[in-house]
Amino acid sequence: MRSEDAVEIVRASLALAFPTATDEGLTRAAETVIRWGSEDVADHLNEPLSTRMLLDLLSVAEVGPYELRPAESGWPGRRRLATAARYRTWSRALGMDALPRLRRPLDEEERPDPDGRDEGFGEGRGEGSSFERPE
Repeated sequence: MRSEDAVEIVRASLALAFPTATDEGLTRAAETVIRWGSEDVADHLNEPLSTRMLLDLLSVAEVGPYELRPAESGWPGRRRLATAARYRTWSRALGMDALPRLRRPLDEEERPDPDGRDEGFGEGRGEGSSFERPE
């Protein structure tokens, strides 16, 4: 799939959730989602990180947190927003608050070989990755 097509698909979904966002804001947010996908951030999300990700997307799209139109009618809104992680495990985009970026756990295939070889050991997870190769 072409990256432009992927951005348009994500952008259309975000337009439903962020009805007050500008066209430019939706495009920036969609590009951010695609970048995070290439960083494999979904592999280690929990509720506080998912909420932080939502707040980050709202910031990128320049939409207030209470302008969100959740897909689920029973979404706990304000209570959930108060539980957002105070850090992130993905790259920061323009418009996001400055927060610490913590390293995610290594995936099984990225763990160093017990014999000391590092064959197949990944170089990281995209630009600005917090993943560091052990010395």
